[in-house]
Amino acid sequence: MQNNPFTLIFGIEPMSSIPRNEEFFHITSDFESVRPASPGYVVTGVRGCEKTVLMTSIQKYFAEKNDWIVLRLNPDLDLFSSAVSQLGEYIHLKDLVSEVSLSIAGFGGSASVRSLSDNETLLRKMLKEAGKRKKRVLITIDEASNTKELKTFAHSYQAFIGEGLPLFLLMTALPENFSALSNSKNGTFLKRLPKVRLGALSDILVGEKYKEIFGIPDETAIEFAKTVRGYSYAFQLLGSLLWDAGKKAIDAEIISRLDSLLYDGSYEAIWKNVTNKEKQVLCAIAHSSLHTVREIRDILRMETNQFSPYRENLKERGLINTDSYGIITFSLPRFEEFVLKAELFAMT
Repeated sequence: MQNNPFTLIFGIEPMSSIPRNEEFFHITSDFESVRPASPGYVVTGVRGCEKTVLMTSIQKYFAEKNDWIVLRLNPDLDLFSSAVSQLGEYIHLKDLVSEVSLSIAGFGGSASVRSLSDNETLLRKMLKEAGKRKKRVLITIDEASNTKELKTFAHSYQAFIGEGLPLFLLMTALPENFSALSNSKNGTFLKRLPKVRLGALSDILVGEKYKEIFGIPDETAIEFAKTVRGYSYAFQLLGSLLWDAGKKAIDAEIISRLDSLLYDGSYEAIWKNVTNKEKQVLCAIAHSSLHTVREIRDILRMETNQFSPYRENLKERGLINTDSYGIITFSLPRFEEFVLKAELFAMT
């Protein structure tokens, strides 16, 4: 029996993944150009849109090139120490520490405690050495958020770029987390980094992938695609449920299990991270019949100037769609049903 080509785990590239080719080539081609337009990018999007999958594919691409060094940093650890440690696998620290009275654990010296400024100094020296060797360094940080460590590192990163060091940065972040980070003190540099927003996958590509895997007719593939509405996580969930059940059609049981997995794996976390006022707006959208802005504002008893900030924030977070003038709909599949259930639960 063949293995399930879908996955329920965030961040793992499944066999059935639909590649984000446009975003992939935009970032890699810019980093590889003679004069890059930007030294860094931030990949944002709603939870479950495969930000990490895109970043991983870019990491692999550059890791296979002889003139690139890829450092994968954990935002929960000391970023300077991690960068020095990982870069030390390529740039031997014993050749550089003569100018600073430090001994480096694991690189030809004994262990010692180093201050943040010590690590910053070492990283600068190592980057200069990388440049001499015609190497470029890509730092990747997954799930960036508004932490003191990341703000400090970003400030130094800006200085490194200003010194012409061969350093590039790729981060992933939820829109609300990156907004808090870039709007914080000394966050101006981060705010200027280009954002690559991952929206919905193409319905055509989703349908074609389902058709390829399940051997279903076009009409059924279109039904599958409409059910997941381009949401990467839902695409994986629905495919996995159908595969494990040995089914080639969506029935009530599949929908029930899909709802349960969406709620548990994504929507409950999203709901917890919106404000009470934003929850009221989402509930009003769910209760609206025509989904017009006027109808939603009437339900909320809000004027345009009161309503607009909430609409823009929810749009930025990838929760609503405003592509049709005067109309607001949910971007995520089955999210309206979730909102109504969450509202009912809160009332009981």
